[in-house]
Amino acid sequence: MNRAVRRSFGGWIDAVTKVGFFLLLAGGSAALGFAIAWPLWLFATSQRKAYTIFVLCLVGAGTVALVARGVARRRRAARDRGVPRRAAFSAFLAAIQVVVVLAGLWAEAALIARGLWLFSAVGFLLWAAIVWVMGIGRRALKKRKRPAIPAENKDE
Repeated sequence: MNRAVRRSFGGWIDAVTKVGFFLLLAGGSAALGFAIAWPLWLFATSQRKAYTIFVLCLVGAGTVALVARGVARRRRAARDRGVPRRAAFSAFLAAIQVVVVLAGLWAEAALIARGLWLFSAVGFLLWAAIVWVMGIGRRALKKRKRPAIPAENKDE
């Protein structure tokens, strides 16, 4: 009897378990979001200076972690023959490109905040062209390493 009931209501039971799992997942996500956001909001509203220092320290730690990961990857890539070499000038252009992107974003935000839409549009086009040309220059400086030539095995 139990097997017959499962066969007849199996589709419904499966649908109810899927809906229940979805509701549990949504409720759990909402609870986790509240558990993370509420203490941060409380900290940000009650201790503004301490919160600012805390967030800036987190940003600094994230930046250091990204730089360390990049250095580690670069050291591993030096031994890998399939990964392109990085020229010193390419790294310099990458740093300059980051500065240009950040300065352009700041300038665009300032122009938009002041309502200078025409200057913002022209500035955006010039800024995008400069970043694009710098990207082309960086890609041109990357040189591929010679691929390894495997030994020919004619006896096999």
